[in-house]
Amino acid sequence: MNRLYSDLKWCIENDFQVYIKPVTNTGQCNIAIRKGGISTEGLPSKYNEEKGLTLYSTETIGSVTYKNQKEASKKLPEVYKYLKDTYGNVR
Repeated sequence: MNRLYSDLKWCIENDFQVYIKPVTNTGQCNIAIRKGGISTEGLPSKYNEEKGLTLYSTETIGSVTYKNQKEASKKLPEVYKYLKDTYGNVR
């Protein structure tokens, strides 16, 4: 299995939603990470009827502003790797 797929799969399985978020009408954007974003379907919170509780997520917006979506998307593999390397061995 290649590294990119492995890192992306880890992010999904560990409830990290990683996406590109526009900041201006000029096309500039940042990379955002939403911990709990898979479970909440990208929302700040979502009630889970099956579990009978409300799930919450937290969005963190990266500090680097990219000039367009194409530039930001080139960095996504690095973000997946960073998340897996940083949080992958935390128990």
